[in-house]
Amino acid sequence: MKPRRGWLFWLVLVWIGVCCGCAGTGGETAAADFLRLDPSQPVATGDKIEVTEFFSYACPHCFALSPRVKSWVENKAADVAFRYQPVIFRASWDVPARIYFALAMLGEAERIGYGVFDAIQLEQLDFSDDQVLFDWVARQGVDRQRFADAYRSPGVQAEVAGAPEVAQAYQVHGVPAFVVDGKYLTSNSLTGSAQGTIDALDRLVERARQERVKRN
Repeated sequence: MKPRRGWLFWLVLVWIGVCCGCAGTGGETAAADFLRLDPSQPVATGDKIEVTEFFSYACPHCFALSPRVKSWVENKAADVAFRYQPVIFRASWDVPARIYFALAMLGEAERIGYGVFDAIQLEQLDFSDDQVLFDWVARQGVDRQRFADAYRSPGVQAEVAGAPEVAQAYQVHGVPAFVVDGKYLTSNSLTGSAQGTIDALDRLVERARQERVKRN
């Protein structure tokens, strides 16, 4: 018996959803390529439009999008402030989040963050082993002991513990996802493609810019 075309259609849709991003628990759908957050979240960037990427070094879809994100950040407008926010959707994502927060504490996240992606996604290094992680960080020119101290510090522990609550407040259920000015969320699962997400991000930044002009 030949399978019904309807079943094939739904199987394709499911496959597309799986390929578009790494999901956590729960989720939302929308006809548009973005969602408006309700309630919106406060921003700490003053006159600049805040853009936040929710991600994990352990997420292959975040890794695939990272070259586009890097280019976007390097060419963003002067009135845009960009920041990263790790998510922890599963226990294995705790370590990558801790790595980011430790590097950020040392001011090294921007310099070697994309190297962490390569080490996890391409080299398959086991950063759950502290010695493997600390050795790798040292090879990147970061003082081994300073990183180890930051990695184990109460401040980083608190950031890791609070990460799930931050994702929940921003209604993030899958990554990579971007929130613009605390109001608008877009993601691969909403846009259907990596480039679609970047295009939506550009439109949402412009939307936020126009809203700020009207407010002033």
